[in-house]
Amino acid sequence: MAPSSSASWAKTLSKPRLAATALHQRNDTVVISDRSVLCVYRYDPLDRLADCAPAGQGSARFFYQKNRLATQIQGQIQHSLLRTDEHLLAQRRTENNQSDSALLLTDQQQSVIAAQGLALAYTPYGHRHPSTGPMNLPGFTGQRVDPVTGHYLLGNGYRAFNPVLMRFNSPDSLSPFGKGGLNAYGYCEGDPVNGVDPSGHMFSRLTRSRSPTSGSAQANARSRQLVRLNKARPDEPPTYQAATTENWDAKWHEYKKLKNEVVHLKRNVRRLEERGITPTPEYLQRQNRLKEQLSNAESVMELAAPPSYDYVRSTARPRPSPALDRMNQAIRRQEDRGMLE
Repeated sequence: MAPSSSASWAKTLSKPRLAATALHQRNDTVVISDRSVLCVYRYDPLDRLADCAPAGQGSARFFYQKNRLATQIQGQIQHSLLRTDEHLLAQRRTENNQSDSALLLTDQQQSVIAAQGLALAYTPYGHRHPSTGPMNLPGFTGQRVDPVTGHYLLGNGYRAFNPVLMRFNSPDSLSPFGKGGLNAYGYCEGDPVNGVDPSGHMFSRLTRSRSPTSGSAQANARSRQLVRLNKARPDEPPTYQAATTENWDAKWHEYKKLKNEVVHLKRNVRRLEERGITPTPEYLQRQNRLKEQLSNAESVMELAAPPSYDYVRSTARPRPSPALDRMNQAIRRQEDRGMLE
């Protein structure tokens, strides 16, 4: 349902039809001949649904906080939602100065699935049978259910989403060439389980958060590895133990330096053995210590964030030409024969 000055849900003999007109006065009522008006919707200057007046009932007024529905007042009854920035927590009902609250249980999409002894179920596209619970409870993805149509007026009344037909009733103004996607009437590109569309314009994918248990286990493993690294001897050359700041690029840089040094020592030991020279015990001990530190550092870096693009780009080495490779190999052969210093 696109924002308009006033809109009414009209019912004909064959099937219901949404009739909308753009009026200069927002409080005017749409009158349609030979049709019965079921509901009148009014919007505030920000094009948010401000009033809903079903036929034969008192009008319901809506109030928002941070552009999200916070309170609904209909006659003497007031419903207020208690929430954090990400989660619905409870709904408070106040009537004649008497208040009671209902705790809300939600799933990963913030759909209310239980509330004070009520269990609620939805189809994949969010249809909830009216007999399962009161319509004033938040529904699919935490959105308000329109009591007249059973639709969700997403974007604070921007468009009506029909969970039975599994599509919007009106096209998206950002389709087909904008962020709304090619299908101007589609919901979440046909994947309502892994996406949400609170604005009625564009959907967003749900992010899979790690469980607290796995997160704490990884944090404990990282702490143990850092403790072992800090126990290393201070007279060692620069190793991963010096990179304990929050700068992951610096940690990756120290880890790379340590790995290159271990590779360099291993190559030197192999060359000495090929010449029949036995490395000194101090040299071999230093090699073993660096290998142990590298093993500990690798365990820690498995849990680390990947290096940034700028760091990878700055440390990338240009690919040598084949001619340069052949020349370097010839120089190494001359060095191994003792012909070059």
